[in-house]
Amino acid sequence: MRSSTPSARPAFTLIELLVCIGIVATLLGLLLPAIQRVRESASRLRCTNNLKQAGLAFHQHHADHGCFPSNGGWDGAQTILATDGTRARVYTWDDVIAYPYYWGIGQPGLAARAQTGCWAYALLPYVEQQAIYRDQAWAEAVALYYCPSRRSPLSLPAVNDAHALYQGGGWKWGKTDYAANSRLVPGRPTCLRISDVVDGTSTTLLLGEKAMSPTGYNTGSWFWDEPYFTGGSDSTSRKGSLVLKDSKGLDQELAFRENWGAAHVSGANMLFADGSVRPVRFDTPSAVVASLLTPDGGEVVPNFD
Repeated sequence: MRSSTPSARPAFTLIELLVCIGIVATLLGLLLPAIQRVRESASRLRCTNNLKQAGLAFHQHHADHGCFPSNGGWDGAQTILATDGTRARVYTWDDVIAYPYYWGIGQPGLAARAQTGCWAYALLPYVEQQAIYRDQAWAEAVALYYCPSRRSPLSLPAVNDAHALYQGGGWKWGKTDYAANSRLVPGRPTCLRISDVVDGTSTTLLLGEKAMSPTGYNTGSWFWDEPYFTGGSDSTSRKGSLVLKDSKGLDQELAFRENWGAAHVSGANMLFADGSVRPVRFDTPSAVVASLLTPDGGEVVPNFD
């Protein structure tokens, strides 16, 4: 009978295992930034497409009504049915000045100059959201109005914070990451036409990404982020001349109020009155941004790409 000695099974030594772990960690460190860049590129492209669709909707609204929509506004009497069955006004109570800002709410069937909701509500029939427009379904989050680099479409009830109190009738509300140029999309009852853009439609902003702090993305706060159904708010129509990168603490600096910004790497996507979408860099001089906002200022706009 022949005996056999079992061969020794090969195995990693501790040093070899640590080397392998180090190699894997290095590869992951190289791969993850590349994956993040690809994801951001895809999100930026989706954001660009959102603005292009909104641009088509603006021009279709102009073709039907003879003007762009306004940013809406409260009519002095409007209320909504709250979840508890009572009638409620929709407002933001500013704690600093102890003053309420009442917001209009989009109503179907109103003429363009009478519309109490902002441009985002007025455009719903032109972005295949007729049911939301007709049923006043403000709890529905419209994906087109969200930049995927910033947050997912999500509706939340109004949540009070250190800045203000918010009355939303107990309902959930959808938001928008985009704001109109208040000089081209002012509050009701003023609605401007393409013929009012005498500076040139290719150098006049119509809609763009608004500045935000990441701390306010999905908290339910309305602080300079009122819902897309509301009218008359600086959340949906802005006039600032800064383009800012989303960063924590931006809300404390108050720099984001009325200004433009994004979660992208180098700049914010902007829709121009001619329907084109182009990025405007974070380091764009304030004077250049200001000239892009005026439809009839007569400025010569330098190259800002």
